Amino acid sequence: MNKQKRLPLLVTRGSYVYPSFEQVLEIGRDKTTLAVKESVEKNDGMILIVSQKKPLEDDPNPTDLFNFGVLAKVNIKKEWKDGTLTVNIKSISRASISAIELNGFYSADYEEKLLNNSNNKEDVEKITKMVRNMIASQDEFPSEMEELIKDTTPNLDASYLVDSAAHLMPFMPIEKKQAILEEIDPVKRIAIINDFLDEKRQSADIETSISKKIKSRVDEQQREFYLREKLKAIKEELGDMDGEGDDIKKYKKRLETEPFPEHIKKRIFQEIERFEGLPSSSSEANIIRTYIDWMMQTPWWQKSEEKTDLKFARKILDKHHYGLEKVKERIVEYLAVKQNTNKVKGQIITLVGPPGVGKTSLAKSIAESMGRKFVKISLGGIKDESEIRGHRKTYIGAMPGRIIQGMKKAGVKNPVFLLDEIDKMASDYRGDPASAMLEVLDPEQNSKFSDHYLEEEYDLSEVVFIATANYPDNIPEALYDRMEIIELSSYTEIEKLKIAKEYLVPKVLEDHAVSSEKLIFTTESLNEIIKHYTREAGVRQLERWIASVTRKFVVKMLNKELDSLTVTPEIVNEFLKKRIFEHTEKEKEAQVGVVTGLAYTQYGGDILPIEVNHFPGKGGLVLTGKLGDVMKESATIAYDFVKSNYKSFNIPKEVFSENDIHIHVPEGAVPKDGPSAGVTITTAIISALTNKPVPKDIGMTGEITLRGLVFPIGGLREKSISASRSGLSKIIIPFKNQKDIEDIPEEVRKELKIVPVERYEQVYQEVFGTKPKAFTTELPIATSSASTGTPKSKSASH
Repeated sequence: MNKQKRLPLLVTRGSYVYPSFEQVLEIGRDKTTLAVKESVEKNDGMILIVSQKKPLEDDPNPTDLFNFGVLAKVNIKKEWKDGTLTVNIKSISRASISAIELNGFYSADYEEKLLNNSNNKEDVEKITKMVRNMIASQDEFPSEMEELIKDTTPNLDASYLVDSAAHLMPFMPIEKKQAILEEIDPVKRIAIINDFLDEKRQSADIETSISKKIKSRVDEQQREFYLREKLKAIKEELGDMDGEGDDIKKYKKRLETEPFPEHIKKRIFQEIERFEGLPSSSSEANIIRTYIDWMMQTPWWQKSEEKTDLKFARKILDKHHYGLEKVKERIVEYLAVKQNTNKVKGQIITLVGPPGVGKTSLAKSIAESMGRKFVKISLGGIKDESEIRGHRKTYIGAMPGRIIQGMKKAGVKNPVFLLDEIDKMASDYRGDPASAMLEVLDPEQNSKFSDHYLEEEYDLSEVVFIATANYPDNIPEALYDRMEIIELSSYTEIEKLKIAKEYLVPKVLEDHAVSSEKLIFTTESLNEIIKHYTREAGVRQLERWIASVTRKFVVKMLNKELDSLTVTPEIVNEFLKKRIFEHTEKEKEAQVGVVTGLAYTQYGGDILPIEVNHFPGKGGLVLTGKLGDVMKESATIAYDFVKSNYKSFNIPKEVFSENDIHIHVPEGAVPKDGPSAGVTITTAIISALTNKPVPKDIGMTGEITLRGLVFPIGGLREKSISASRSGLSKIIIPFKNQKDIEDIPEEVRKELKIVPVERYEQVYQEVFGTKPKAFTTELPIATSSASTGTPKSKSASH
């Protein structure tokens, strides 16, 4: 092993000069030129040559260099004006390199690797044999090697022979060149060259094979196209068309005989000509064929004959839906105007209401009453504009939008088209489907609706569009402006009972193949299910429970346990197990500080007892019961109103400064909000501070102001029904809500005394039986009938 020495380092971009060979190089990088000059001036031209791992790297680091190179002698042949050098390199021997340092140029320690037994006769014979084989079998092996192996003298050097082959193959990648340089054993070195040429030959064989296959397939496609065209011509001569050709022939016949619009007819003929000129196996032919199918199956002129009998329309609506009088009346008006003007243009009917109240089934009834086809698409969760307008037909998997798909499904150009859940459309980076829907619904635009797939204008002006939504606030503003909102409120318990008797029970019995004689639902059993097993705006859950009772009866009937059954509340409890919901009941006794309010929820009405207590403190106000901001404001207003009128209600002034008031609305886990509890809270505060009990059978609702005025509220119908159900006999309502009394069911009006009031003094007199002290003159009280709640004529003082 030679002692390690240090020399300048010449870094090449993948140029290799194997030992015993000379080569001229152009040197241009500063570090390399400095290394060459240092070598010539101080080291008698001795230099180390190593390649960088990445040839394109301009300024490599020591880690970017291989650690094995050659020891060589360098001679500067010419120095150019731009500082570059032309040098002659004579490689001497292999060398391992270490401890690379940068000091203006790279230098490194090296250890020379001398080859022993390089002229070993056995190695020479092996290498010579391999070289002959490679010359015969490898096209890219250098033919010059044949001259070298002719020399069969004993002095033939094995290492020189292999390095000569490597030197004559400059096209090898850097990794292979470096591996040959680092390999000391010449037999292994020639094997590296052989393996490289084998890999290259295999790669070339694969390329050749692929090219042959492609050519074969192209030839096969051309042959297939020729044969198909010939077969088509033969079948045309024989009049014996079938399959794909038969479809195209039928399409041509339809285009000639049916009243397609001229521009559509022209477009389809053009596409058919293109299709017939393409091989059936080509992807473009499949795209065109699908497009032709869509164009032919889309209704361009077909219409369904419309019914114009308004009495028939009302009969259909009454047949499938109980109540909803205002909704039915509006729909009949819409049909009447359409019949009178023979136009569909106008605002889009939008049915808004909670789930399960019959929006979709009502749209089906409208279609039936008009004698039109019905088609529905759900818009819930749509975010992509292409869902409405379709995709360009060149895209993979392209198809028309949902509007054209719906029209194809309907088969006519004048169906009733239901746009379900229009409030649940969303928009993101893929587009805004609401904007695309604008072109569908706007009467000024939809006669020329553009679908990206069809690429032809489509007339939607004769379609009756009906939309449904749960929350009108979520409907996009641009669409909302073109809609006529028809609200479907939640069903009352009375309506649910009638719907169950007339619609749900017969439907469920029919679905389960049970006769009405074998299974009888009593009114009490249906009321039990409605009140204690459902809490919903619609009747879906009610139908499920009725079906559950029916299924349990079917099991017992097939097991021979029962032959028939009359369902009672006890049977309901047995079949459906424990009650799920309990409605709030009125207080059993009149109590101080407890007043019954009336509440309106998305499931209907309920009573809402409000409790007030006071205890020694510093005049604070405590509110509990998970109240919303509006209800907290109502409580504050009520407290301030009582505080400012303490003399009128016989309340000592010091009560407010020496006591804290606590207002609580039970069921603290249930959120509560709204202004209609103002009157109730005011009465509860006065009752608690004056120690006067409030009658147990009185309920009240209304918003109060700081001046004691009672403002109107919403949901009177539902609140009145809940008051009657809970056993109240009298309810106090705002005077301006008299207009809503006619919405209260007749049977409820008979049970309740409804008292309209304008100011809080009237509420006080109605509850406690006396007038407040400060009010000595007659109040302009609006009275109502004590038996039915029907308002009398207004007094002159009002």
